[in-house]
Amino acid sequence: MGVDRMPATLDEAHEVLLRAQPTRDADPQEWVAFHRHSAAVYGAMAKVDLRHQHEATQCAGIEIRRAREIEDRLNPGGDDA
Repeated sequence: MGVDRMPATLDEAHEVLLRAQPTRDADPQEWVAFHRHSAAVYGAMAKVDLRHQHEATQCAGIEIRRAREIEDRLNPGGDDA
């Protein structure tokens, strides 16, 4: 799932991540890894593509939330045991 080179713009990041997206029926852990990776890419983009810094930061937050939602569905009781 790694990106060969870091995208230079937010649009490139969207394109690269869209191509790296798992199949709809992929294992949920694969989706969690994808969303966490996407968050890291968007976080890096926020530092590089300053014109789109706020949008990239929002995208990173959305990806983290998506990963956590999947994790919560997989482990609804949490790790409080």
